[in-house]
Amino acid sequence: MLLKDIIKKLRTKGAIAPSSRFLVNKMLSKIDYTQDLDILQLGFGNGVFTKEIIRRSTTNSSLTIFEIDKNCRKYKLDNKRITYVEDSAEKISLYFEDKKFDHIISTLPFASLQREVSQNIFKEIKQHLKKNGKFLQFQYSLFSRKDFNKLCKEKPKIDFELLNLPPAFIYEKTKYCDMG
Repeated sequence: MLLKDIIKKLRTKGAIAPSSRFLVNKMLSKIDYTQDLDILQLGFGNGVFTKEIIRRSTTNSSLTIFEIDKNCRKYKLDNKRITYVEDSAEKISLYFEDKKFDHIISTLPFASLQREVSQNIFKEIKQHLKKNGKFLQFQYSLFSRKDFNKLCKEKPKIDFELLNLPPAFIYEKTKYCDMG
């Protein structure tokens, strides 16, 4: 793989390797899956988060996924509880005008996205997360911390998973405060 291909992959996928089971487990353990949930996942990649969300969720739960990279199609799971949208997370409102999701789980590489794109996605997250819902996001640095802090007055909880390549920070934000 050429250096320019690696850089392009990092900008769109934000990763050099799939997320480890340790990262997936630590991040997803922050949600109670004992009740029926309507979850929004931003970024699909190779489906490691999706598989685990479906495994943990009740049979009446649903998962909506936004993924812009058409190369990820080959990893899609055939499951009636999953709705795939091949479009930017900036356009959640275009597909789900007034819908609120119980939780939003994101694997988007905010640190490498254009600032305007990141800000548009944050607006969509604010609009579509239910009160008391959680927004979970991992990043490989604390570069985007200021942007996450702006989601509401309280700063996000930040956790860390060393057993991932590269190690990752997990941001957790609950919409109990005014995110609007």
